[in-house]
Amino acid sequence: MRSRKTWWWAAVLVLGVGVAVVCFREPRGGDSSSNPHVRAAETQQARARFAPLLAPHAEGSLRITGVVRDARGPVAGVQVSASRVDADTLSERPCPQQPSDHRHASPWLHHGNCCFVEMAAGFARWVEAREGEAPVVAQTLTADDGTFVLKGLSAGAFTLWALGDTGATVRPGIPAGSDAVLLLLEPGFFFSGRVVEELTRAPVPGAQVTLIHEDGSRFFDALTDAQGRFRAGPLPAGRYLKVASAKGWRTKAFDDDVWRDADTDVTLELQRRTRLEGLVLTPEGLPASGLDVHLRPTEEGGDTSSTRTDAHGRFVFEEAAVAPQELWTQARDGTTHGEAWVTPPGNVVLRMKPSWSMEGTVRDEQHRPLAGVRLRVSSHRLGGQPPPATLTDAAGRYRLGLLLNPAINLELMREHYIDRLEPVSLGKAHEGPWDFTLTRAQQFEGRVVDTEGLPLAGAQVTLDMTHDVPERLFRSHFPEDGIAESDETGHFFVDSERKGSGRVLVTARGFRSVLLPVEVPSTGVRVVMSRGASVSGEVLDATGRPVSNAKVWLWNTAPRSGDAHRADVDAQGAFSLGGLEPGHYVVEARLRTPGIERAVSQPLDLEERTQATVSLRFQEGRTVRGMTVDSAGQPVPAVRIQACLLLEDVPAWQTDAPDCFPGGEGGILSGLDGRFVFNHLTASAYRLIAWKEGEAFAPSRSRGGTPDTTALLVTAGKEDVRLVLERRPRLRGQVVSDNGTPLPCEVRERSPWVHAPDGTFELPLPEDGPARIQVRAKGFLDLQREFVVSPGTDIDLGTLRMSRGRTVRFRVLDEATRAPLAGVSVGFDPLSDPLTPLGHALPSHYGNLDAEGGIALEGVPFERASFFISVHTNAETEKEVVLDATQETVTVLVPGPER
Repeated sequence: MRSRKTWWWAAVLVLGVGVAVVCFREPRGGDSSSNPHVRAAETQQARARFAPLLAPHAEGSLRITGVVRDARGPVAGVQVSASRVDADTLSERPCPQQPSDHRHASPWLHHGNCCFVEMAAGFARWVEAREGEAPVVAQTLTADDGTFVLKGLSAGAFTLWALGDTGATVRPGIPAGSDAVLLLLEPGFFFSGRVVEELTRAPVPGAQVTLIHEDGSRFFDALTDAQGRFRAGPLPAGRYLKVASAKGWRTKAFDDDVWRDADTDVTLELQRRTRLEGLVLTPEGLPASGLDVHLRPTEEGGDTSSTRTDAHGRFVFEEAAVAPQELWTQARDGTTHGEAWVTPPGNVVLRMKPSWSMEGTVRDEQHRPLAGVRLRVSSHRLGGQPPPATLTDAAGRYRLGLLLNPAINLELMREHYIDRLEPVSLGKAHEGPWDFTLTRAQQFEGRVVDTEGLPLAGAQVTLDMTHDVPERLFRSHFPEDGIAESDETGHFFVDSERKGSGRVLVTARGFRSVLLPVEVPSTGVRVVMSRGASVSGEVLDATGRPVSNAKVWLWNTAPRSGDAHRADVDAQGAFSLGGLEPGHYVVEARLRTPGIERAVSQPLDLEERTQATVSLRFQEGRTVRGMTVDSAGQPVPAVRIQACLLLEDVPAWQTDAPDCFPGGEGGILSGLDGRFVFNHLTASAYRLIAWKEGEAFAPSRSRGGTPDTTALLVTAGKEDVRLVLERRPRLRGQVVSDNGTPLPCEVRERSPWVHAPDGTFELPLPEDGPARIQVRAKGFLDLQREFVVSPGTDIDLGTLRMSRGRTVRFRVLDEATRAPLAGVSVGFDPLSDPLTPLGHALPSHYGNLDAEGGIALEGVPFERASFFISVHTNAETEKEVVLDATQETVTVLVPGPER
């Protein structure tokens, strides 16, 4: 991997917090004061700023010459650069998991989002370390006549970038030595947004946002201002990966599947880093030293952090993310383990528990020992590790250890035998050994060959014995009695639990699927697969340039066919599909852009062994311009607008249609003057929908189309569209404590929580009808109020008085020794009690006891209350505890771990 120097960071820091910046490269030694592309950053509007970069090192003697033009002619002063992707760049790094029919790894980009979750943490690390960026090997500025010369190039193809004040463009695949290359400067787009804290949605000033052009692996950097906002551009069209980082925050990568060619505004959520301390105890309650302790996010992909306990059993994670995480440790010999679910910061105690084990013998129906039986636990596993598993030896014996719980689900699997799932409860009446019997499976065996008789390896053979599936079906819904894959000789062997008549589905990449009636058991079955028809082609934009980020679908138009084939499009816009049955098809390319999903399709008749070639070219389409305004006709900026196909215009052969719902961060954005533009509209009519927080779209008051209840229908020829947004009703109130003083609190009508530092709040209400508000403040009981929202009517809840709650500290002790059960996992659940007033909801809690065997339960009302307490040692202990109206300390006695 290539590591980049962090010279750019110093340049960014000069600007200081409160400035948004995007850095483009320019030659060393240039006079920035006279360069029209170097502009002073403006904190109020967060305008783009071009920062000087180091000159690239010349690698060869070749050059590329050309000219940069826009719609009006040559453009002077545009920064032109050449970069080249290689195996180290982000766009070329392979997915960690490939489909079984892929013989070679392919770049993650060409799998869309399929492996982003697995690679997100890696992307974040690489970008933070400035790794994975395509190296810029030459750069210059265009002359007065728009011409440019890029020197010092080695042989090969390069990606050319033209970055100007008024537009940008990118052209891949330009060979060194090319002359008269035309770079047509397009309007480009601005990428803006905000970086906020995940839990509170508070802005994160001074955050570094890196936008990565996915095809070209070019990095563009921006810095958030005091309100957490950033703005970068104009940028060339493309798909962009986003990475946000800040000191004291967890670096995170963000992805979506949208081709950006219009102004975009996004929200990036970061998790704060903080300190997590802890103590690990042995099952006897003594400090456990020298153990590795691990921390791993539970709700999304992320790296596992590790540390080690000191001589006193203590450990520290200095930079733990403020997010739900799993904390665990395990003795080196695997005999004990400890775990907890935590949200840092805090101080947690882990009490190790003995791990369980089991042993026994597996035999067949004739009581003969079976070797090679795989036994695996399918229940919870520690820290996302592989589940405990083992194999039986030659005598059929096994020993399975490192089991976390006494109640497990045990899977037993062996080739040519029926799989078995056995629930097991350890440590009760049956203490072992645990012996099992496996039943011989019915055999279905054969070979897969092509029409020339040559064996086919890697064909998937799926056996179905149910008889209730149509002749033409969705292959993913094929009932599975057994699955196998043919080996290098084409041989396969499928195990079945049943005998009798059934069907077998055989699929292989590049071959037609085969569906045959079969009898089970059978041997020597010969399956012949035909290559069938194939389709290859290219996807182009309206100007004839390749489109690399489209998705290609091949739809079988036969009723109830259920057949839809998906093809990847490479960097040159090419695609191919094989193994197709004869029939009538539609081949379609889709490109999802802000506000609209563009599509182009072509009918296709395939005969046996047809090799069809198609060219799918997106149309330029028409343009619709409009404005978002309020009830008085004044512009409303930053409204999101989506253009949707009419349902009757969605082709019948499509099994899915583009989503078209208001909400979220999709759509195009109206500008500061309320104006918006939709390009590339090809259908005869579209439904326009609009949304903005605190506003309601009013189609009946809008102009330029036909309104319905949720949208404005706009047909061809409409030019002057006015979308009216009405102010939504507001919800107001003042929160005070029980003594009448304003109370800092958090309020929500829906997610997220809104902080009210002086207890005063005003929230927009998104919908009419019944609604509910929740209020919370530390040391007080949660408050709820219900109300009904009417169109155009604000609601004032007046003064909301919150009642103080009490904090009850529970101590859980060994009933025999009175020793605190430090680090033991406990759960507190409220119980419904006729004697307990129902005016307040009781809290619940799950976690580990502290070093004194205690836990504090906040938000308990000064009323009689009952709790159900479960204590998890070797065996779970359950108790009911009843509190009176004033009690603040409780001692609970339970059997110790050794009992």
